[in-house]
Amino acid sequence: MQLKTILVTGAAGGIGWTVTQMLLKKGCQVVAIDDLTTGLARPELPGITWLNADIASPELPGKLSQYPIDGVVHCAARLADQSMAHPTADTKTNALGSIQLFEWAAGKRVQRVVFTSSSGVYGHPPARPIKESDPAIPATIYSVNKIACENYLRILENGYGLKWTVLRLFPTYGPSHKPSKTQGILNVMLTQLMEGNEVVVKGSLDRVRDLVYVEDTAQAIVESLHSDAAQGKIFNVSSGTSCTIKEMIYTIGGVLDRPASKVQIKELPGTPGDPMYNVADISLIRETIGFAPKFSLHEGIKRLVEARRLAKI
Repeated sequence: MQLKTILVTGAAGGIGWTVTQMLLKKGCQVVAIDDLTTGLARPELPGITWLNADIASPELPGKLSQYPIDGVVHCAARLADQSMAHPTADTKTNALGSIQLFEWAAGKRVQRVVFTSSSGVYGHPPARPIKESDPAIPATIYSVNKIACENYLRILENGYGLKWTVLRLFPTYGPSHKPSKTQGILNVMLTQLMEGNEVVVKGSLDRVRDLVYVEDTAQAIVESLHSDAAQGKIFNVSSGTSCTIKEMIYTIGGVLDRPASKVQIKELPGTPGDPMYNVADISLIRETIGFAPKFSLHEGIKRLVEARRLAKI
């Protein structure tokens, strides 16, 4: 399958920007959309056409129709941690904005759509690696809207022949995300530890997570986009390994040369919908398209810390 021009939504975000760079290296042209609500301003590289736009804007389909788009990577979304406070705004962007994009892609006979869903769709799973066939019982507005988008794609496939792949992303971290004390569990802990010795944690330190480095996540997206075997499939994307929140904090401390005795951890009540256990079985994507994550947690954190120190952020 030859895909020459790819639309990437949320292209200024951490995942979207890493995907965009990988597509450029493959020789693709990229139409990059972002309204810079949460993304960082990115360079004007050859091969990229930037559009500052909201995916929920009714003018967007007309703007997109100016370009010979062959494939879509849909990363744009309101942040998960804001959905409970602003459920209507979350639904406007994450559900209505997405269905508008999918409808446009179906009508234009775009060859392939890759949608970045979330591990949050599994809700509160039992303490074992999660398979794609496990029940999806979302516990937040954000993840309800992600499931809605997965179902939109199935229906549009039946009605229009739209070709799609859904990737349920587990928590992703990396240097292309800007420092934050609210977005992304590892990002939050690292941002605090780079400022001092105290870490404020919302929820139990015994929560178990499966954290994946952004380059691994982007690689899964790009490989899925170009794989016929990925068509009509739902895949977990993660490292396939687990750690507790406490282990993650001490791993960050180790990379920062901060002994555990100096790290002061303050526990606060958890966030509604936050599961105790969230670890993926990634055998399906490994067997179907050969995806294999390359970065361990320690190596990923090391690369992230080096990038932040270099950028002085």
